[in-house]
Amino acid sequence: MHLKQCKTTIQSEYTQLCKLNVFKVVDGLPKERKAMDSRIVFCEKHDGHGNLLKFKACIVAKGFSQVSSEDFTNTFSSVAKFSTL
Repeated sequence: MHLKQCKTTIQSEYTQLCKLNVFKVVDGLPKERKAMDSRIVFCEKHDGHGNLLKFKACIVAKGFSQVSSEDFTNTFSSVAKFSTL
């Protein structure tokens, strides 16, 4: 992946996240809070014949850095019922 493609892909992901109000930029955090780290994961999407369709970028949180009862108290994981699949 070329640098120009990376920048374009990252900007597209960032724009989409802003449009969906997924996060907001803040000036600072209270002393008892810490910001969660994140990273950008890149992947290529191919069609059934192996031809490149597009590049994707996902900004993912490093949730493993959180401490239970300190950074969060509840967890939630949606589970689909087999009958709905």
